[in-house]
Amino acid sequence: MSDYLGPRVVLVPDLGEDLARAVGELEALLLTLRAAEDDGAVLPGALAGGAALAALRRFWRAVAPTQGRRATAAWLPGWLYASSGRVELVPLRLVDVDPIDVATLSAAAVMLGVGVGAVREALEAGCADLSGYGLAAVAAGISGLLDLADTAESILLRERLGAAGPGADVVLTPVEEGAYQATADRLNAMWPRR
Repeated sequence: MSDYLGPRVVLVPDLGEDLARAVGELEALLLTLRAAEDDGAVLPGALAGGAALAALRRFWRAVAPTQGRRATAAWLPGWLYASSGRVELVPLRLVDVDPIDVATLSAAAVMLGVGVGAVREALEAGCADLSGYGLAAVAAGISGLLDLADTAESILLRERLGAAGPGADVVLTPVEEGAYQATADRLNAMWPRR
């Protein structure tokens, strides 16, 4: 019997268009690597066989409707307010992600960071706007956002947002606002500043 429990619900900040740009840049690199593999290049681990590309696309299908203008178009604005009710906070959205995809993206980040063989050649060809290090940081940031360990604070927020429902405005209690700040600090540490 397998220990795989299926998708898990995670908190993802609404990063506006930053996440869309990062996913686009990473996808461009992964498409280039996939083409190199079709031409005979041997890719390591999670980059082989388009595994990381497929994981990235599944991730984006799940997360895209929660980001920036896409969230508004999907009727998911869900404003989040501090306990005073006057200060608007960066929204956190609930997203179902597959732990296997997270592990694949994490492994791909490592391979991009190492940058050997076909990976280095694709990076040197300038197939994306970021350096190899930058793309590895983006891949690591995406997997880090999705693989943040649960804490009492993140569980509290997940339960509160889940109870409010998608697209609902939420005014946090003082305790929830403290949980938000602690969770937001952890999420900010995962996302590379662009």
